[in-house]
Amino acid sequence: MQKQSNIRILEILKYLYLRTDEEHPVTVADILDYLKGKGIHAVRQTVYGDLQDLILAGIDIVVTKSTQNQYFIGNRLFEYPELKMLTDAVASSKVISAEKTNELIQKLCRLTSETEAMQLRRLAAISSRIKPHNEKVYYIIDGVQNAILENRQIQFQYYEYTQQKERVLKHNGYFYKLDPYALEWKNDHYYLIGYSHKHHGMAHFRVDRLAGIEVLESTYVPQPDFDVADYTNKMIDMFAAGHTVLVELLCENRFMKTIVDDYGEAVPTHPYDSEHFVVQIEVNPSGTFYGWVFKFMGGVKITAPQKCVEEMARIARTFL
Repeated sequence: MQKQSNIRILEILKYLYLRTDEEHPVTVADILDYLKGKGIHAVRQTVYGDLQDLILAGIDIVVTKSTQNQYFIGNRLFEYPELKMLTDAVASSKVISAEKTNELIQKLCRLTSETEAMQLRRLAAISSRIKPHNEKVYYIIDGVQNAILENRQIQFQYYEYTQQKERVLKHNGYFYKLDPYALEWKNDHYYLIGYSHKHHGMAHFRVDRLAGIEVLESTYVPQPDFDVADYTNKMIDMFAAGHTVLVELLCENRFMKTIVDDYGEAVPTHPYDSEHFVVQIEVNPSGTFYGWVFKFMGGVKITAPQKCVEEMARIARTFL
């Protein structure tokens, strides 16, 4: 008898969790029909008691009083807008493969009602999204995170693409040795940041282009003053040039939101005239940085240092 009672109350909880939300409440009659379909006998008074027991146990069951009371699950572990943001992030990620994306979205959908889960699946359609072919990325990230926590060195190979879009290992399969410091998400990609023994300095690598990764037994002592956020902020699109410089930019006022979005509110700026302001940023002066300036079509100009001004002019002449 007790076993049947336990099964009944679990089925009621399952029904409420999967079938109800604020827009889709149910009545006791609905619950009785569901239990009958499961071969479980129950009467109204029993269901009322089970609902009260669930509420006393801490389940947030909202009751709308009427001639036939209506019930639905209130607060969940994740609210629908939160699940929508998480689902969008997974669906748009260029790191997670299509197969793993579908798997993760299905798991997220189990955290809400069936109706809202259907909406999540429809909104997160990934048929036309750009997705990586490296199915091992998910496990690479897990291994790297463990290495970071244990301060263990790693080694890996890195691949690039040929003119025929074939993947080939860089430097004939050279194994990079790295002291891993962080995994950083930027520009829709995961980057592994750490001290590279090949480059004798800090470097970063696209996680989805790693191959043959191995966590070594050897350990390392992290640099205590290394700031991951400061490192990534100096990289335009995470493209490295090997050093950083302090650059002064003359910007039209309409681009203040762009500067704040990219470099934060603490970035030093001051008015230049009624239509412009000046900002100083420390950047890695790569071709990608100059391309970033170009995209503003003259609304952002480099004014210092002179070597960057000259380099910008040289690059511009190549397009003429």
